[in-house]
Amino acid sequence: MNPRKEAAAALLACLLGATVTLFAASRPWADGQAVQGSLRAPLEVSGGSLAPAVPALALAAMAGALAVLASRGVVRAVVGSAVLVCGLAVAALSALGLSPEASTLADRAGDALGTVSATAEGGGTGWPWPALAGGLLIAGAGAAAALHGRRWPGMSARYEKPVGGPAAEPSAVAERTTEGDGALEQWRALDRGEDPTLR
Repeated sequence: MNPRKEAAAALLACLLGATVTLFAASRPWADGQAVQGSLRAPLEVSGGSLAPAVPALALAAMAGALAVLASRGVVRAVVGSAVLVCGLAVAALSALGLSPEASTLADRAGDALGTVSATAEGGGTGWPWPALAGGLLIAGAGAAAALHGRRWPGMSARYEKPVGGPAAEPSAVAERTTEGDGALEQWRALDRGEDPTLR
C-alpha cells in the first residue's frame, strides 16, 4: 500500500475507534434496579462511570494520532507504541465491563437509593462490545504506526522557515532600500509644502 494512504488509513482507524469508544462509554453498561427491602429504584451505570479509564484512554489515543502525524522516525514509532497500549487497555477494560462485578453494582445501587447497602437486579448490556471494537481499531492503528510509521510521509513543510536558503543579492537589497528612501523623501517634501517635481 502507498505509504501516504497507509498513514491516512491508520489515522482514520484510530480516530474512528476513539470516537466509537467515547460514544459507547457514554451509554449504560449496566441496567436494572436497585433494591433495598421494599425500596426500588432504576439503576443505570454508564461505561464512563463503571470504567473511567476507558474514555480517558480514548482521548489519549486521539491525541496520539495527531502526535504520530507531527513526529518522524523513532519518535513516531514510540508514539505509535503508546497508541497501541491505549487501544489494548481500552479493549481489556471493555471486556471486563461485559460482566460488571456484583460488589460494584451493589455500591451503585446503594448510591441510587441513598442507603448504605443495597443489591442490584439486572446486569450488563451490550454497549461494552462497541467500546471493545473501538479499542481494537485503536490498537491496530498504533501497531501500524509503530511498525511502518518510519516510512510514512511527515507533515508538510510548507509553512516552515527556510534554513540555509539563498540570500538576497546585496545589490538588490541596496536598490530596494534606495528606492524606499527616495519615496520617503518625496513624501517629506510634500509635507513641507514643496513640490518634488520641480527639483
